[in-house]
Amino acid sequence: MKVRIVSAGIYEELALLCCFFLLGIVLAASYDILRIFRGLVPHGALLINIEDLCYWIYVAIVVFVTLYEKNDGRLRGYVFGALVIGMLLYTVSIGRICVPPLIRFLKKIESILLRPFRRVCAFVGSKREKGREKCGKLWLTLKKRLKKLWKMVKIGLCKL
Repeated sequence: MKVRIVSAGIYEELALLCCFFLLGIVLAASYDILRIFRGLVPHGALLINIEDLCYWIYVAIVVFVTLYEKNDGRLRGYVFGALVIGMLLYTVSIGRICVPPLIRFLKKIESILLRPFRRVCAFVGSKREKGREKCGKLWLTLKKRLKKLWKMVKIGLCKL
């Protein structure tokens, strides 16, 4: 019985396959971060399209650099297959299970943290004259201080 020894090239190709499989998982996770951000901050269609364009440019650059470093820039079909399979497996399993509950949890945390600010805004926006007067005075004082600070910055920049 003869034992076959697998060549080192096969191990390199297998390592490349695993590397791109893991890269697919990482890229899908980075898109989930973008999805979480969209869930917390409302977006219009134009902004979503711009974010997606930036994401896919990022993916193209990362895949190109990884191919260049790991495989001397040679294109292999199984590499892209491993990348897509890694992305799909992550999206179907972890992405689908974890992202929606995480968005709901972060929205609750956000509402708890922003509750005092909303109360202040409601107080300021109310029809009470005292609240308007106090906030008006506060705003004028803040505005004067910012103007003074800006003048000092301009003078400091001119001296350079």
